[in-house]
Amino acid sequence: MPYQNEPVLVNETPGTKHYCTCGESANKPYCDGSHAKLNTGKLPKKIEITEGKKVAVCDCGKTGNAPFCDGSHSK
Repeated sequence: MPYQNEPVLVNETPGTKHYCTCGESANKPYCDGSHAKLNTGKLPKKIEITEGKKVAVCDCGKTGNAPFCDGSHSK
């Protein structure tokens, strides 16, 4: 699954999350280990979500605020 040109919106629950940064996960926005299988050279971003909230997870690979979208896909 290559990068898409828009974020993945998620109603996130508290807990530790591992977000995909390689663009190849079949379980976006979460890591499924594809980075290792495909030797992408990228690692997932581990984030602790402390309260339930809606997040926009980058799926273009251009964000400067990984793993979250900063609007770089529209520039």
